[in-house]
Amino acid sequence: MTAGTPDRILRLFGRVRTYDWGSPSAIYDLLGETPTGEPAAELWLGTHPGAPSEVETANGRRPAADVAGPLPFLLKVLAAEKALSLQVHPDTTRAQTGFDDEERSGVPRDAAQRRYRDRNHKPELIVALTPFRALAGVRDPQRTLAVVHGLGYPPLEAAFAPLERDPAAGAATVLRTLLTMPADQAHGFARGLAEAAAMLEPPAAPAVASAADLVRRLAATHPGDVGIAAALLLNDISLRPGEALFQPARLLHAYVHGVGIEIMATSDNVLRGGLTPKHIDVDELLDVLDPTPAPAPVLIPRTTLATAGITVRTWDVPVDDFLLAEAICDLPAGAPPGGAGVTVTRPAILLVTDGTVEVGGTGTGTIRLHRGQAALLAPGSSESTRLRLTGVGRVFLASPG
Repeated sequence: MTAGTPDRILRLFGRVRTYDWGSPSAIYDLLGETPTGEPAAELWLGTHPGAPSEVETANGRRPAADVAGPLPFLLKVLAAEKALSLQVHPDTTRAQTGFDDEERSGVPRDAAQRRYRDRNHKPELIVALTPFRALAGVRDPQRTLAVVHGLGYPPLEAAFAPLERDPAAGAATVLRTLLTMPADQAHGFARGLAEAAAMLEPPAAPAVASAADLVRRLAATHPGDVGIAAALLLNDISLRPGEALFQPARLLHAYVHGVGIEIMATSDNVLRGGLTPKHIDVDELLDVLDPTPAPAPVLIPRTTLATAGITVRTWDVPVDDFLLAEAICDLPAGAPPGGAGVTVTRPAILLVTDGTVEVGGTGTGTIRLHRGQAALLAPGSSESTRLRLTGVGRVFLASPG
């Protein structure tokens, strides 16, 4: 911690990112701001150099990194109105070797074709705040083939035939076929698939109807993108509020629609596989991808505290970069003390998504956070701090794992 910085909780100001797939209203509504007309896709809370947060101190606003140092995690509010790109993240070893190779080759870190922008892995966890649709992990090949046949588009059936010959790794062959098509052929393929989905007549099997709906949704926002077909390789899941999805290294995934709280290791390493105009390195993508069929890694919250006035839940993840917890408070101001203590590892970020919550602890001072407001629990003399939460609302707490 920087010398002279109080060992306390400081108001934290995040940065809104206005990507074209974002929602025109969800994040502005959370922040209590009037929409600007630009789609707000993400609210970043952390020290990532791409959009670093600031804290409020007695001497005015300062970069959060001045107080906390570089955080190992980045907390976000993500609001997807359109589907994000199909993507996969490398493990730490691959990130380190890939980054070092590109550094030696002189590829600028901001170059469009740059694959590795840092030496870190990028596991992610997203918790649904609204019904949230996502694609994650290679689906069981027989289920995929049933969907493909049900859509009744012969070129799609031909492209997905490797799933029958090689159920364990055929998804990689399918992806290579799709992603290496000449541009004109790929556009025609995607348009034909969209037309087939539009003409599908009920009654169709539920999985086929869901796939047709997915194709129509993706075609409306990514017309002519062959990633529309690649998306059919993946588990199509709908998270209910409170459910979460964990994306480990090598898992192909994409977010389709919804609002959630996302936490990830601080990294920019993304290898894309469709639904994007950005650079796609097919060989590198397939070398990193795990094509093994598996269920989507959906997580149900685990309750760690349930007492008068507060319930705390968390989602168990197999990484040390971050821990995300949610505290639901029903302890109005003036209530007798006790029963609302939460132990938090420093440094931590707190974000209130509903109501008003007052946060304080021994030696930290007290801060009142309304909906959409955030705070930083700065590093202190001890590794962890017991916070008392008072109020009626919901607060997410992000800390190192």
